[in-house]
Amino acid sequence: MTSTVSVRISKKGQFVIPKNMRDALGMKEGDELLVTLEGRRVVLTRPQEYARATRGLLRGTWGRSRKAVDRYLQRERRSWR
Repeated sequence: MTSTVSVRISKKGQFVIPKNMRDALGMKEGDELLVTLEGRRVVLTRPQEYARATRGLLRGTWGRSRKAVDRYLQRERRSWR
């Protein structure tokens, strides 16, 4: 579903997410959103959805096994001395 609505930014930089959109997303007062700037676009995401989307992105960065990660950490910590 795609929906586009024009909103105004207040002096304080605030805007209102239209009620029909909040209802469609099941949002209520006090819900938390992450605000991400992607180029010249602002993207609003729920923290749980962001966590799901980014889970595992760094897998293998420091090693492919627990032992390899431990070796990496030991080398890194030694370099701090």
